[in-house]
Amino acid sequence: MTKTKQHYDMHPGFARMGMARNEESQDEYMAAAPQYVEAMFSGKKAHLRPIYDALYDLARTYPGAILAPGKTIVPIYRTHVIAQIKATTNTRIDFGFALKDTPASGRLIDTGGFAKKDRITHRIEITSLADIDDEVRTWLRKAWEMDG
Repeated sequence: MTKTKQHYDMHPGFARMGMARNEESQDEYMAAAPQYVEAMFSGKKAHLRPIYDALYDLARTYPGAILAPGKTIVPIYRTHVIAQIKATTNTRIDFGFALKDTPASGRLIDTGGFAKKDRITHRIEITSLADIDDEVRTWLRKAWEMDG
């Protein structure tokens, strides 16, 4: 698999707040974003990086998708956060979705987020590249459409 150079977007919070988030300037954030991802997938989580790369590539198939890493997650935005990539344990990534009160089915797990008024309401556990299947693509598309 040939690795393409990943690029990240300005965190939407900068535009909304009209000032630096967490005291970072926009330039500092853009310089730090790739480092956040490198740190997330280093050490015992390094073997999860190909899974992250595949989820990144999947998210980039949506025109206008914004990926703006933080120190522990990579949220995916349309207008709002529609999904997030999180290296939850040393053995899995949780791919979270903003699906409101959608009933969980298949591998989709209800996180209780809707009741707590969290954006991310569901997740699918991803432990291998084979887990990024039609079910994952369907839920990402649904989350994208729900934010349209």
